Amino acid sequence: MSARKHRSELEISEDMAFQRRTWLVERVAWIVLGAILIAALLGFFGGGGPAASTRAATEDGSLSMQYERFVRLESPTQLRVVARSLESTLRLWLGREYVEAVEITSIVPQPDRVETAEDRYIFEFPVAAPEQAATVFLHVEPRSAWNVSGRLGVEGGGELAFGQFVYP
Repeated sequence: MSARKHRSELEISEDMAFQRRTWLVERVAWIVLGAILIAALLGFFGGGGPAASTRAATEDGSLSMQYERFVRLESPTQLRVVARSLESTLRLWLGREYVEAVEITSIVPQPDRVETAEDRYIFEFPVAAPEQAATVFLHVEPRSAWNVSGRLGVEGGGELAFGQFVYP
C-alpha cells in the first residue's frame, strides 16, 4: 500500500502591498474610533463628563456662571448664574447676540421687569438682602449651530464672556 500525501497548501495569489495598505487603514480606523470614544467619555459631545460643563467668574466673585460648553441644536440647556447686587434689585443683563442665537424657554425666578438696550437684554430681580448672592437659572435652547458666544453681566458690576459649541 502506498501512503497518501495530503497537500494542505492552497494555491492562492497574494498581494502584500495591498495587504499592508489594508492593515494601515485598519490601524488608522482603530485610532479614530478610540479618539471618538475618549472624546465622548470626556463630554465633548454633551451629556456630561469633565469637559462638558464649565464655570466662569469675575475676579471679585460678585458674578459667576456655570454652563455647558457643548450642546445640541434645539436641545434644552441651562445657564446657572450667581450674582450679588449692592442694591435692593439685581439688574442682570445678557448680550443681544446670545439672546438672538438661543430661545429662552424660562427664567427661574421670573424677573420683575425685562428691558432692552442697544446691545443687551436687562432682567430685573428683587433681592431679599443687598450683598446676598442671588441664583438665577436661564433655560435656553440653541437655534443656530456651531459657535455661539455671549456676554453676561450685572449693571454697575462685573461682566463675563462665554462660548458654547452647538452641534447641528
